[in-house]
Amino acid sequence: MTYRLTDIDCVSARGHSALGGTLAIQAVWRYDRAVDLAALEHFHEALRHGRLGRAVAPAMIPAAGDRWTTRVEFSPLEVAEEPIASGDLEAWIAEQGNAELRTFGGPAWRLAATHLDNGESVVSLLVSHTLADGHAFCTAVTDAVADKRLDLSYRTDEFGRIRLLAGDLRDAARRARSLPSAAGLALRLAVTGRGGGTGTAGDAPDFRLPTVTATVPAQLWHAAARARGGTGTTLAVAMMTAIATEVGRTDEEGRVRMMMPVSTRTADDLRANALTSIAFEVDVHDGAPADLAPLRAVMKEKLTAAAASGQDVPPLIPVAVALPRGRYARLARQAATDPASTVCSSLGKLDPEILRIDGSPASAMMIGLVNQSLDARSVVTERGGNLYVALVEAAEKITMRVMGFHPPALLDTEQLTELVRSALAEYELSATFW
Repeated sequence: MTYRLTDIDCVSARGHSALGGTLAIQAVWRYDRAVDLAALEHFHEALRHGRLGRAVAPAMIPAAGDRWTTRVEFSPLEVAEEPIASGDLEAWIAEQGNAELRTFGGPAWRLAATHLDNGESVVSLLVSHTLADGHAFCTAVTDAVADKRLDLSYRTDEFGRIRLLAGDLRDAARRARSLPSAAGLALRLAVTGRGGGTGTAGDAPDFRLPTVTATVPAQLWHAAARARGGTGTTLAVAMMTAIATEVGRTDEEGRVRMMMPVSTRTADDLRANALTSIAFEVDVHDGAPADLAPLRAVMKEKLTAAAASGQDVPPLIPVAVALPRGRYARLARQAATDPASTVCSSLGKLDPEILRIDGSPASAMMIGLVNQSLDARSVVTERGGNLYVALVEAAEKITMRVMGFHPPALLDTEQLTELVRSALAEYELSATFW
């Protein structure tokens, strides 16, 4: 089994460390009953023996690339002792989303549960994005539900330091072609990085990136898309385009720059992140909301091109792996700064088994992205703001996890809620908010 991280996973791990907070995927299951804690303990144990049974060990020579290890620390199942008020659910989800993760060495994921004062219960699973992209995350969950155990192993876990060093020297030598470019990039970063800073003086101590969870009956969602010549994903892109246009997250011509992750995962693929992405410009006046067909055509063209290009790795990625670790913070901040893009991530219709983590189906489920480094208003503003949606279809619902901050038009959760409500209304849809 390959023990070396792919370059994309390696850059992910180091980037999280450099930015001071993990990029993570968070799923939340909501129940109209008490969750079965004994079954949840079994699910937690099964997760430890599946795709999430590993973490990252740093290479002795950075240019070699970091390695996977199963000699990791795991966090126990965390169960709140006292129920929380139903009105505090979003605060609890945010608290769990900001729990400490350590991609290097673990714990790289956390499972937590709580009861609400109205008899409901909630479970949160937070996983470092370096361990799994959206599809790998879902597979890890369904494997654990089925008690399918991979029990990963890596021969390098048995190596001593001398043998690890020899392997790093060999693999670093294979990367020799990237070293001149890495040296040049490091020099440019050193020059441009002088005097830079990310201070948060004056920031509110309780800042939280505005985030809402909204559900729409799946049947109504797909009917609204079909009636306008689109698909469910096209409708999500059009909705986010309307929000971006409303808050002014556009280019000089008023167009929205949309980005979408696209899976390149194959059967029995154990890569943590098997992704590429597509990017395209959308003008809110080009037919939407009356006609989604033009947008659907653009997206189909981009997706076809992405499929044809296969698993191309951006040329900067191998160069970034060869960088000295000390240069990562500057590069990571530059890569994370984007004042124009809106991201739409759709995992489609999920396997129904993903709802059964305690043996019986949850009444609702959401999956979203958590960027723990966006912990202050000044940091989010410095990086150009944020507008993102992740949507899944489960329990006969389309559930959207939307986050957004774009001064001065979008600053808080109340504004974001109204923007989502208004964008849905353009398609004669209404949502239930968590």
